[in-house]
Amino acid sequence: MVLKASIFSLLWMSVINAQTEINFSYEMKYGDGKQVTGTASDNPDTLDYNYFENLLDINTFYGDNIYFYTQLEYSNHPVYGNRRSGLDSLVNTFYLEYSDDRINIKLGNQYELFGRGMSFYTLQNQNIDYDNSVKGLSFKYFMRENIEISALIGKGDYFYRSNPSRRETDLQLNSSVLLGSVNYAHDRLGFFQYVNSNQKLIINPALTGIFENKTEIFYDLDKRSTTAPELNNIYQSYKTETFLDTVGVQNQNFNWNFYAGPFDIYVDKAWIYYDKIFGDKVFGSRFYTSVYIDFLGTGITYEYKNYNTPYLIKTISNLPIVYREGSSVLASRNAHTFNFGNEIGHQVDFNKNLFGSMNLLGNLSLSHRHQKAGMADLSFTDFLVMEEDNRIYDYYPFRQIYLEMNGWTLSERLYYKIGFDHFTEFNVGDKNIFAITIPTQWVWKFSNGNSLTTYLEAQEKTVTGDIPGNYTDYYLSTSYSHRGRWIATGFYDQEISKGKTTRWPGFDFSYYLNSATQISLFYGSQKGGLICANGICAEQPGFEDGVKITFRSLF
Repeated sequence: MVLKASIFSLLWMSVINAQTEINFSYEMKYGDGKQVTGTASDNPDTLDYNYFENLLDINTFYGDNIYFYTQLEYSNHPVYGNRRSGLDSLVNTFYLEYSDDRINIKLGNQYELFGRGMSFYTLQNQNIDYDNSVKGLSFKYFMRENIEISALIGKGDYFYRSNPSRRETDLQLNSSVLLGSVNYAHDRLGFFQYVNSNQKLIINPALTGIFENKTEIFYDLDKRSTTAPELNNIYQSYKTETFLDTVGVQNQNFNWNFYAGPFDIYVDKAWIYYDKIFGDKVFGSRFYTSVYIDFLGTGITYEYKNYNTPYLIKTISNLPIVYREGSSVLASRNAHTFNFGNEIGHQVDFNKNLFGSMNLLGNLSLSHRHQKAGMADLSFTDFLVMEEDNRIYDYYPFRQIYLEMNGWTLSERLYYKIGFDHFTEFNVGDKNIFAITIPTQWVWKFSNGNSLTTYLEAQEKTVTGDIPGNYTDYYLSTSYSHRGRWIATGFYDQEISKGKTTRWPGFDFSYYLNSATQISLFYGSQKGGLICANGICAEQPGFEDGVKITFRSLF
C-alpha cells in the first residue's frame, strides 16, 4: 500500500506541477469465443475462451532530468498469463529514473542490456507474457567521454512455463543479482565491455518442475540420486515437504566490437561457475560472435554461438538466438525449439540489390547440441545435409534455409515479396518435422492514397514419429486501406490432413478515430500456433466462432 500511495502521490504532484509533462498509452483487448487445443490429434478439445485485458502505460517527465514510468494492468483474464484483477496486482511495472550528462540512476524494475545479453538482459514482452526483470537499483557514471562504469543490484520472482501451450505460468523461482561493469571505447581498438555478476537462485523443487520435466537437469538429478541418499530423499518427499536449494552463479563476461579492414567484428564470451541444483559447483561457458562485410555490394553476416551450461536455469539473460525470426504466418508455426544451456549454432545471412529496386536476400541457420559420451562423431556436413539417421537424433539438430526476392515495380505502385522457406528439425517432442513454405506479399498503391495488401502462403509439412502426418496448408489475407482512415481485412486459413479439410475464416475492421486512437473488431476463427520473440515462445490457442475487440490510444 505504501508503494501504491507513493506512485499515485507522484502522479498527482506531476499533474499540478507546471514543469511536468505526462502522457498515456492505453490498450484494451477483449475476446469471447471457443478455444481449440490438440488440433494435431483426431480429437481436438473445444472449451470456452474469453479474455479482457487492459494495459495503461504512464510516462511522466519532470523537467529535463527525471522520468517516471508506470504500467498498470487490469486483466480478467489476460490473453496470456495470470489474472490481475485486484488492487494488490494493479501495478505491473514501474521505475524512476534520473539522468544528466554524468550520471544515470534508476530505481524499480530493471530493464537493461549488457553486451548481447550473455550475462544480463531483462525485458518485458506482453505478447508472450514474458518478464524476467528484477526490482532494484542501478546507476551509470560517465567518468570520461570514452569510459563508463555501472552497477546494478536487484531481486525478484521469475515466472515461466513448463510448456508454451499453457495459458498461465506454472513454474517459478526467486533470483537476486549484484552486477558491475566497465565500458571503454577507443577510436582504433573499438569498444570493450567487462561485466562481473553474482547471482543467487532459490530453487524449490515443487515450484520449478526439476523432477517432472524431462530436461538435462532432470536426467542429471535422476542419475545422481542413485548414489546420493540425501538427494534421493528429496526426490521421494518434495511433494509433501519443503526443500530449498541456493544456487550460486558467477559470470565473468567480456565483449569486444571492432573493425578490421572491411570487417565489422563482434566477440562476446562468458565464463560461468555455477552450482548444480543440490550438487557441486561446475564450470560452463557461453560464446557468441558475428562478422559483417559488404562484399561487391552484397551485405553478408555470419553468426556463431556455443552455449554450454546444461544444468543452469536461464533467468536474467537472453542470449542471441542465431536464427531468423520471419514474418510468415505459416513458416512461424514451425519455430525452432531452443536450448540456451546446450546448443551450437551457425547462421549466414546475405542481402543483395540486384538492380533498381529489386533485392535478393537469403539465410541459412542450423544448430545442434554438444556431443556427450556414447554419441556418434558427426561432422558439420552431417548437420548441413540433415539426413534421417539414428546417429544424429541425440544432437536434436535443426536447419532452416530461406530465400526471398522483393522490390517495387510498375512505377513503384506494386510491391512484391516472394519467399522460399525449408525447415527441418529432428527429435523435437519425439518427432521429426519437414516443412516447405512459399510466403508471398503483394501491395498495390492506388493514386488516391488507398492501398490493397495481400498475403498468400502455401506450406507442405511432413511429421514423422509418434504422431505422423502430412499437412497441406494455405493462408490468405487481403486488406484494403482507405486513405489511412480505416482498414478492412479478410482472412482465410486452410489445412488438409488425413483426407480432412479444416478452415478458419475471419474478418477484421480497424478504424482510426484520430492519428493516435484505433479500434479493431474481429469476427471469425483463427488457427492456433506459436508466437515467439527472442527464442521465447507462447502458444496461441485456436479460436473459433468468436469476437475480438482491440482498442489503442495515445493521449
